[in-house]
Amino acid sequence: MTSPRASVLADTLTWSFRLLFALVALLAGAWLVRGVQRVPPENRAVVLRFGQVVRTVGPGLLLTWPSPIESVVLLPSQGRQVQFAPEALERQSPLDQGMQNAPGQASAVSDNARDNTWFFLTGDGGLVHLRTMLFYQIDDPVAYVVAGDHIEPMLRRALITAAVHLCASRSLDGILVARPEAAGTPDRVAQRERFARELVREVNRRLRDAPGAGTGIEVARIDVVPSIPAGAKESFDTVLAVGQQVERSLADARTTAETRRQIAEQGRQGALDDARARAEEMVRTAQARSALILSLGRDPSLDRATVVDQVYRERVKSLFDIVGRVETVPVDTHARTFISGATP
Repeated sequence: MTSPRASVLADTLTWSFRLLFALVALLAGAWLVRGVQRVPPENRAVVLRFGQVVRTVGPGLLLTWPSPIESVVLLPSQGRQVQFAPEALERQSPLDQGMQNAPGQASAVSDNARDNTWFFLTGDGGLVHLRTMLFYQIDDPVAYVVAGDHIEPMLRRALITAAVHLCASRSLDGILVARPEAAGTPDRVAQRERFARELVREVNRRLRDAPGAGTGIEVARIDVVPSIPAGAKESFDTVLAVGQQVERSLADARTTAETRRQIAEQGRQGALDDARARAEEMVRTAQARSALILSLGRDPSLDRATVVDQVYRERVKSLFDIVGRVETVPVDTHARTFISGATP
C-alpha cells in the first residue's frame, strides 16, 4: 500500500514533468515560429544555412529553420538602387570641419595626408576635389552576400582609382569651370558632360576585373560635385589678371608692329613708284635721243649728209628761237658778226 507522502511526491513529479514538457513545447513552438518571415515587396531574401547560401527567394512568406540553423539576409530588389557615400569613413575628419568653414564650394586641405583622399591631380597639374554620391544595383544576390563587408571598401577603392585615372587624363577645365575664359570651349564642355558617365563606366570595369569572386553589383549612377581648394580662386584671378595684362601688351605690340609695317610699306611703295617714274623718264629720253640713229637702220633713204643736214637745221632752229635779231656782213671782210639775242 502506497503511503500518502509517496503519492503526493509522485503527483508532484508528474505535474512537474508535464509543466516542463509544456514549457519545452512552448519554447520549441516559439523557436519554430521565428522561422516564419515576411519578405516585403521591395526586397528579396537570401537564405543561409550554417553560413552557406542555400537559396534566394522573392517577396512573400518565407519559411526557414530558425537561427542558428538558417539565417536570412534581406536585400533590395533588382530594380532598386542602393545609395553609398564613399566619404562616409571621413565624416568626422578635420577635412570636413575645414569644409564647413570654407565659403562657397571651396575645399580645405588638411595637414593630415589621409584626410586629403578626395583631392586629385589633373593632367595640366591642377588640383581638384571631388564630392561623390554613388548609386548601385544588386545583380547577383549570392555574390553580394558572399562579398559581405568587402563591398563598400571595394567600391571606394575602385572609385578612387577611376577618379585618379580620369582626372589625370584631362585638364582642370575639363572637369569644372575653373577659368571663365576657357568655360565655353566646345571640347572642354564635352569633357565636363562626359566625366560622370566615364567615371561610372570605369568603376564598373574595375569591379568586374577585381581579383577573386565578383561583387554582384553594378554602379548605375555617380553624382559628382567637383571643386577647387580654398584660396585657389584668388590664384586663378591673379593668373587671369596677369594673362589679361599680357594679352593687352601683346595687342599693343601687335598694333605698333602693324603701324610700323604699314608705314614701311607706304615708304617702300613710294620709293618703288619714284624709281619706276625715273626709270620710265630715262627710257623715254634715251628712246628720243636714239630715235634718229635707230631710224638710219630702218630707212635706207637716209644717208650721212641728210642726217647732218637735219641735225644742223634742228640746232640752228633752236638757236634762232633764242636770238631776237641777226645782222650779217660780207664774208670777204674781216669784220665780225654781232648777234643781239633776247634778254635772258
